[in-house]
Amino acid sequence: MTLKFTNLKVLALAVITVLLYPACSKDNKVLTNNNDKEIATSIAVNLYKSIGNTVASQTTAGVPATTSVRNGKKVNDLTCGEYIEVPYNNVYTKGDTVKDVMIGSNKYIVSCDANNQPNGYAYTGTYKNTGFSPYATYDNSVDENYTLKALLPKYAKMEINGTQNSVYKYTTKKDGEYMVQNNAYGLKGLIVDASSRPFDITAGVASFVSKGNNAGRDFSFTGTIEYLGNHKAKVSFNGQVFNITID
Repeated sequence: MTLKFTNLKVLALAVITVLLYPACSKDNKVLTNNNDKEIATSIAVNLYKSIGNTVASQTTAGVPATTSVRNGKKVNDLTCGEYIEVPYNNVYTKGDTVKDVMIGSNKYIVSCDANNQPNGYAYTGTYKNTGFSPYATYDNSVDENYTLKALLPKYAKMEINGTQNSVYKYTTKKDGEYMVQNNAYGLKGLIVDASSRPFDITAGVASFVSKGNNAGRDFSFTGTIEYLGNHKAKVSFNGQVFNITID
């Protein structure tokens, strides 16, 4: 069974976060003096924000809900193996100075427990984000493949396993400096508590590999993120361990 929905939410202009030079910040300045702790923080926050834009979002259309009962009657008509697709194509402009295009699709296959009751789903998300601002042009793509298991009704709490791969390309307008960054995350046993906002990742480990070139300089980071709850995480890479806060 295939269902297609039109995603009605308006996606805000994406904030492009990268390991070495954040493309956008509140004061629109490019950081050139990042230390290792700032890099570690960016690695963990990037993944957190990506999860928040997709499977942990309160406004994502088409996300399967867990089976619920009202007045003794089942009110969820999801079936085991059901396929749901949520495509979207959103354009944001601000005069001739800003343009942001987000094209993608969220796809779900409903999974069930031993009693054939829906208890989760397999998720595939893909999007391409291109555009420009007064400061830069960018071309980004993200592919996500997760399995989610509901731990509380309506996915207020869930377990996530899977992979995420992304490519960020960014060119400054002032000096023409170019950066490309390739990321690969592996998620194992991430426990997401979305019962309150902002959501929290209370447990689980994500491995990561990030490689690329920044203004002619190659970089490469390999390590792990251990999410601790209370918006804290421990990031390990290059033989160092950093305790960071996810804001």
